[in-house]
Amino acid sequence: MKQVILIVGVICIFVFIGCGQGEKGKQATQNETKEAAEALKEKAEATVETAKEKSQDTVEVAKEKTEETTETVKEKATSAAEILQKKNE
Repeated sequence: MKQVILIVGVICIFVFIGCGQGEKGKQATQNETKEAAEALKEKAEATVETAKEKSQDTVEVAKEKTEETTETVKEKATSAAEILQKKNE
């Protein structure tokens, strides 16, 4: 009878120890998941910032090209008007 109680006691100890380790493993997995989610969030934010910067650069280049084109068209129109005015004199 003492042996049965001893065996049951040992089994109970292993069960309680095993249960505690299971929770530790679960907690570790949850922490890893949180860390991975935070890392992904940081990468996403960095990607968004990069996209914003590149789009702003693109807009600035487009504005410069538009201004250059507008100036060129104005100059050519003025030049053409001057040529026509000289021919009509």
